[in-house]
Amino acid sequence: MSRESTQQSLTHADSRVSALLEIAAAINSTLDFKMLLKVFAKKAAQACGFDRCSIFLWRDGVLLPVMSQYASGVSRDHLWRVFKSLGPYHSDDVPAFGRALRERRPVLVEDVGRSGLVPTDWFDIFDLHSVLVFPLLRQDLPVGIMHFDNCLSSMPFNQADVDLGSAIASQLALAIDNARLVEETRNRLQETATLLSVGRTVGSTLDLGEVARRLSHAAAAAINADSAGIYVSSEDNAMLKPLAGYHVPKPLLEWMGSERVLHNFHHLGRMLKESGHSLWSDDVRNDPRFEHEIFRRFPMQSILVTSLEAMDELLGVLVCVWWTERRRFLEKELRLIEGIADQAAIAIANARLYAKAEELAVSRERLRMAQELHHKLSQSVFSMRLTLEWCLHQTLDSGVRSRLEQVKQEASAIMGQMRQLIYELTPESGSGMTFAARLRKLVDDFRELSGLAVEYGAQGDLARLGESQQEALLKALQESLANIVKHARASHVSVRVDVLAEEVQFEVRDDGIGVPAGFRSAVYASSGHLGLFGMIERIKAIGGEIELNNSAPSGFCLRGKFPVGYGEHV
Repeated sequence: MSRESTQQSLTHADSRVSALLEIAAAINSTLDFKMLLKVFAKKAAQACGFDRCSIFLWRDGVLLPVMSQYASGVSRDHLWRVFKSLGPYHSDDVPAFGRALRERRPVLVEDVGRSGLVPTDWFDIFDLHSVLVFPLLRQDLPVGIMHFDNCLSSMPFNQADVDLGSAIASQLALAIDNARLVEETRNRLQETATLLSVGRTVGSTLDLGEVARRLSHAAAAAINADSAGIYVSSEDNAMLKPLAGYHVPKPLLEWMGSERVLHNFHHLGRMLKESGHSLWSDDVRNDPRFEHEIFRRFPMQSILVTSLEAMDELLGVLVCVWWTERRRFLEKELRLIEGIADQAAIAIANARLYAKAEELAVSRERLRMAQELHHKLSQSVFSMRLTLEWCLHQTLDSGVRSRLEQVKQEASAIMGQMRQLIYELTPESGSGMTFAARLRKLVDDFRELSGLAVEYGAQGDLARLGESQQEALLKALQESLANIVKHARASHVSVRVDVLAEEVQFEVRDDGIGVPAGFRSAVYASSGHLGLFGMIERIKAIGGEIELNNSAPSGFCLRGKFPVGYGEHV
């Protein structure tokens, strides 16, 4: 070997040693991870004598392109943009990568265009002549791929190149694993801090709306979402109602305010149970799972929906939205959002328990008052009326009899008013009862407390009615019966409910005094008769209508109808 050749070999060896020393220095430096990979890729290409080095990291079962550097240090922005847009790849999407990871050894590709081991578009875009792929392994688990290529020259790889590349790959795998541990520790600390802040938010106020607003803000900030919102489900999980949001566009707010509910939640609930706690898409427009009208009215690019669950009960969802960005999610991001969702679920469950406790306390007090009226005052008035009856039979003085009759009528009126008060104070007891049983109990309670003859009939499947429909119909019947006690002076009442194929029809009729001549239902219902007015509005809210008319030959008749399923499903 000539002196000149020897000198070139020594120079080349020195450059390799120098590059290896710089790699070791970079690994032990305080450079951030991105800068570390940049230095590593450049120096690795220089040390091995290749034109370029590229690095792919293993994240959540796929390979992501993270760094590519020329040995010369030259920057080609258009190729960098193309490189960053690659993937993510499953290992078998790039056969050379898959073989390197499976066989735990380097893979040499000398004829890139014909091998079938590298995507053909890589050959065209990056002008690859030859490729050498190294698996990056740590404790026999994949952490990534190191990819050398010659694109400026056609110099072949030799065994020395493979040996040196393997040593560098081991060092890179160690650096990546250490950086991963640091990143995981940092993310855990950040996640813990976020969840602690969220926990303080939940415990800071009993105002559920304010808690939900703050949690929506925290969720959006945690993963840089454009908008976020919390929606609670109805008791039958058929509907979602917006509770609070953060940066929700005004048109969407107005639409939700007019609609009041989001329907067809059953389908979403099933998908959440099948997928775990979270469901997401980075192409909502073309994703068949998101076919609800809201996604047609308000196009979005990406969405993350996370269930709010407490005691195995689905209470609602936390929704994060990106209007223009295609967003994919790492496990750590999903874990953080699910942690926030757990806190939101606790807040909603606590608020519902608190509301139920308050409702139970009110119901107990109402029941106590009703019992006091029934057992004491009502019995006293009844005894007074019996005494008046005895006095009427004992006296012959017409003047005295007239006054006694007047007092007797007043006593009867007082008893009627007390019956009405007892009826209104008696709490509804619908817990654990079917809707048909609740209607039957309403009529039975009315019959017992009013003393009137009541005829009741129902036809069809009352279980077809949704929660909002059931409550609206129950309130309408209750208000109608209360008005009969107050105003009708009736002796007989009939109640009818029919569930037909497409609509529900109901009727309440009495044989009382009716209403004055010139009666118009709209005027009557809005001129101080707030109970009737509220009833009409509730039925309108579920798509129905009510007619109020005098009955023939005497009395009053209320008729109503509303479509089956309105306000419950799309």
